[in-house]
Amino acid sequence: MQNDSTRGQDPGLWDRTIFRTVPIPVPAFDHLKNYQRAIQATGKSITFNEVLARVVMEHQQQNAVNGTRKHEQTIARPRA
Repeated sequence: MQNDSTRGQDPGLWDRTIFRTVPIPVPAFDHLKNYQRAIQATGKSITFNEVLARVVMEHQQQNAVNGTRKHEQTIARPRA
């Protein structure tokens, strides 16, 4: 479901949403809230969930540009 703050952004980004409860370390939460406040200071409305999605998407895009996938090498994969 889209709200007024998501209209005009990437239309496919908000088509499907998954709800999860996840613990976030305080420094990461503070970083996201500060980012949200900085965006809101420009007069734009943005939810915490939209900020989190934006940060993840920016990270993914930056990795694609840099060809960086090191974090995938450190993830333990279950043995068959």
